[in-house]
Amino acid sequence: MTTTPTVATGTYVIRQARPEEYDAVGRLTYEGFGHHLPGAHQPDEQRLELLLDAAARAREGVLLVAEDEDSGRLVGTASLLPFGSSLSRQAEEGEVELRLLAVLPEARRTGLGQKLLDESARLAADRGAARVVLDTAVDNEPSQRLYRRLGYVRRPEREKERPAPKVQLVVYTLDLDGRGERLATGG
Repeated sequence: MTTTPTVATGTYVIRQARPEEYDAVGRLTYEGFGHHLPGAHQPDEQRLELLLDAAARAREGVLLVAEDEDSGRLVGTASLLPFGSSLSRQAEEGEVELRLLAVLPEARRTGLGQKLLDESARLAADRGAARVVLDTAVDNEPSQRLYRRLGYVRRPEREKERPAPKVQLVVYTLDLDGRGERLATGG
């Protein structure tokens, strides 16, 4: 029997997703981006496949989930993808890309997004990455504020124009020098 490492975060446990949870993680990702809401913009076919195919993200990298300890419900997720992954769009050599960070609306503003980001950085550092890279919509200011607060730096030189109707993206990186050890000890 194998064990899955976990990190307790108050009422949530952050751990790697189990294969039997992949469908639920796909739905969580879709809902975490708000696509299930009435009148919400629907993703194109390629984006929808990416959101729903959690198994592919697990095969290509590390698929994290946040589980509510009381209910057992999955309420958050993040995917860590290495340089060279077919699902990575920003990672360069020596980097791990964080993609599809999603938290369900009822679990937002609890610090869970930060906990997923911190655990992602710790895992990337433990795997020898020099930095984490991520991107987000140019108009997603709440996420950008969180990234900056956690030490991520915007990298406009890495941003590429995308044809309409695609949303323009901004790129952030976090240098990991010794970070895995600091996060593991609460530093």
